[in-house]
Amino acid sequence: PSRLMDEANDRMRLSSGSKKDFYQSVSIVMHGAANFMKRYNRLLLKKAEKEINREKKDNMAEAARICHKLSEQPPETFHEAVQSLWFLFVILHMESNASSFSPGRMDEYLWEFYDNDRKKGILGEQEALEILECLWLKFNEIVYMRNANSAKFFAGFPIGFNIAIGGQDKDGNDFVNDLSFLLLKAQEHLGLPQPNLSVRLHEHTGDEFLKQAIRVVAKGSGMPQFFNDKAVIPAMEELGIVEKDARDYAIVGCVELTTQGNNLGWSDAAMFNLNKVLELTLTGGKCLLTGDQLAPDYGNLTGYETFEDLEAVFKRYLDEYMDKMVLACEEVEKAHIDLLPSPFLSSVISECMIKGMDVTAGGAHYNLSGIQMIQVANLADSMAAIKKLVFEDKKIGKKELLEALQKNFDGQEVMRTMLLNKCPKYGNDVDWVDALGVKWAEYFKKRLGNYTNYRGGRYHTGMYTVSAHVPMGENVGASPDGRRAGEPLADGGMSPVYGRDIAGPTAVLKSVSKLDKNLTTNGGLLNMKFLPEFFQTDQGIDKFAKFLRTFVDLEIPHIQFNVVRKEDLLAAKENPEQYRSLTVRVAGYTAYFTELANELQNEIIARTSYTDL
Repeated sequence: PSRLMDEANDRMRLSSGSKKDFYQSVSIVMHGAANFMKRYNRLLLKKAEKEINREKKDNMAEAARICHKLSEQPPETFHEAVQSLWFLFVILHMESNASSFSPGRMDEYLWEFYDNDRKKGILGEQEALEILECLWLKFNEIVYMRNANSAKFFAGFPIGFNIAIGGQDKDGNDFVNDLSFLLLKAQEHLGLPQPNLSVRLHEHTGDEFLKQAIRVVAKGSGMPQFFNDKAVIPAMEELGIVEKDARDYAIVGCVELTTQGNNLGWSDAAMFNLNKVLELTLTGGKCLLTGDQLAPDYGNLTGYETFEDLEAVFKRYLDEYMDKMVLACEEVEKAHIDLLPSPFLSSVISECMIKGMDVTAGGAHYNLSGIQMIQVANLADSMAAIKKLVFEDKKIGKKELLEALQKNFDGQEVMRTMLLNKCPKYGNDVDWVDALGVKWAEYFKKRLGNYTNYRGGRYHTGMYTVSAHVPMGENVGASPDGRRAGEPLADGGMSPVYGRDIAGPTAVLKSVSKLDKNLTTNGGLLNMKFLPEFFQTDQGIDKFAKFLRTFVDLEIPHIQFNVVRKEDLLAAKENPEQYRSLTVRVAGYTAYFTELANELQNEIIARTSYTDL
């Protein structure tokens, strides 16, 4: 803080107007940050005076020394570097009260400190592991409080400390070191919801590292999740990110992709419910839940002569609501500039100090806004049912289907069963069904690329939900895929609707691979569930490693796993006090199962479980 404060003061003397105000704000917060660290120094020294145990007393004295040093100088040892990292995130949360600040590639930027200390003989592996596990515990102390409505969209109160390990270095070579394995071991030992541990894979990831990551997944904490360099890096370059930054990517929050230290990505700018747009297309702009006229009447299902007529109206509604969404995003960005400047964050984001501009105003090198498309799987299933059963095979009448949707399938169980079972579903490697989802995802992405956000950066797309697939499903009436009104949508942005992926996990990969990697530069999410028994043998681990290498070859950006028995989840619902430590993968994050709402618990239980590949 002291050095950044000096830099801000020097720049302030040479500036005027808004730039001078910016540098003054940085100077003020850095003065506060330095004092904040010194307060911990004084507190620790006071506690050390009263401590009888010599080992604890020495530890307190050392921690006090580190706190004072970091207030004035950069870290030089591994312990100092980790403490500096924790101070960074504590102060960021104090400033912004925000979730999803990302520690990024810890095995990369902490490696030099770790390696130097090991070579000097001042740090052992166990001591380093203890320091990391203490950091893991601290990550779980911060809880982002939300109101009841917000908590539906971010169930389990995820805070989003996302650590990425492995992957490639800036030259494209495999990057794994001893610290990568140590970070895996910390997760294996503790199994806590935070941090959100992510492993980057590529074609040349070593077997030892890959299989160790799988063994940690098998423990059942839902971590690590996996990202695919072969998909992510070229997609980020297509977005306009230079190669060295793309190769050095990290993950924010759940699955959001980011460059390190030079980006304000506003990765959760909006979630766009594609299935509500389809509902308006079928009803002439009316809400199936309330009967309200939400949009202009361009016709309803009964009046469309062809499936292409329906698609044309769907496109028209899509365009209109995308325009409204971007206007809303601009207003939020304006409010951030006026009401929520972030000088501390700005001071550690590249180019803000050079420009004399707050990060909320566009001071970062990259200024992106990410929009989630919700949910392509349901959209593809509904579109496929309409195309085949209504327009092609004419097994269901247009009027009859619309009336059934309006009545939430009351008295129409035969029709609902037909919609569920007599038409293929996304996630089973059926090309024409998958193509319907791909078509509209690509249209959404292409059209979104025509906009520029308020900070002068690009909008881009993602496919993940956090836990929004549950409340967003509550706002969608009955749909042509056989889903009843208010039921959850698909659980992951790229995942099939739970229970409909009946052709096995490899078919899921094939379907998901048809979604171009450029559709998810803001992050894509694929959820899968396996039984614990699968991982109990070396043969099972080997098969799973081959499965993940196929995931890499197919250029799918992300995959994650729940390793849990349905019986355990049901038992946890009945006796939550006995299962308080049970963690599950919700969407792009892990949470305690018993803390989730009943609807979300039921959706997780209903997800397809695989016993083999």
